[in-house]
Amino acid sequence: MLCAMFLPLQAEPRQVRIGTGDWAPYVDQQQGDGGALPRLVSAVFAEAGYQVEYFFHPWDRNVLLLQQGQLHAIMPYSCSPSRLNYGLCSDPLVRGELVLFHRRERSFDWERIEDLQGYRIGTTLGYSYGLLFDEALRDGRLSVRQGSKDDTGFRLLELGRIDLHPQDRAVGYAMLRRLFPIDGGSITHHPRYLNSESLRLLFRRDHPESAELLRLFNAHLRRFAQNGDLQRLQQAVNSGNADDWQPGKL
Repeated sequence: MLCAMFLPLQAEPRQVRIGTGDWAPYVDQQQGDGGALPRLVSAVFAEAGYQVEYFFHPWDRNVLLLQQGQLHAIMPYSCSPSRLNYGLCSDPLVRGELVLFHRRERSFDWERIEDLQGYRIGTTLGYSYGLLFDEALRDGRLSVRQGSKDDTGFRLLELGRIDLHPQDRAVGYAMLRRLFPIDGGSITHHPRYLNSESLRLLFRRDHPESAELLRLFNAHLRRFAQNGDLQRLQQAVNSGNADDWQPGKL
C-alpha cells in the first residue's frame, strides 16, 4: 500500500481510496509518490480538498474491490463499453498506445484482427485491448493464454511459449528494460496500433459520492490541462522521462 498526501488548507482533508497497479512509466510502486499518474491525480484532488490513498492490486481485483465499494476509484483504465456497466469515467489523463510485441527474430505482420488467428497470444487478466480484440477474445476466435501479472506475457514471449503480447508501448519498453536489461533487444513491437485510447480514473457507478467526486476531479483536471501539465505529461511518457515530470503550480 502506498499513501500519497497533499494537504490542502482545511485541517482534516477528506480521503479518496484509489486502486491501481504497478505499471511503469504511468504508475511505479517503487517511487515514493507512486509515479507520474498518482502524482497528477493526487495534485488534482488536493486542489479539490482531498488527499489520496493508493492500493496496489492485480487489475481484475481492483475492479472487484471497486464493485464491492471498498474503493472510490481505480486507475489507469480505458473507458471500454463493459466498464461502463459499473464505472463512471473521468476525463482523459494521458493517451496510451497498445501495440503487439513479438520476438525480433520472427517475421510478423498484420492488418486485421483476423490476421492474428493462429498465433499464440499472451494477455493479462483485467485488461481491455480494444473493442475488436475483446470481441474476438470473448468469441474464442483467438488463441490466448492469460496471466494475472503484467510481466507474465513478456516472460513467456522471451521463452518462446507465446508469439505475441499486446501491451501499452511505453509500459512494454519500461518492463523490458527491467526484466531483461541485457537481452531485452530480442523483443520488439509491430508499428501498427492494436488500439489507442485515453487512460482515465474509473469511479464506482452506484456509489453515492461518485458523481460529486467525478465532477470535482474533472473540474480541477481541466485547470491542469489549461496550464499545459497534461501535454507535458504526455510528452514525458512518450520520451521515457515520466519519472522527472512534476505538475506545475496552479
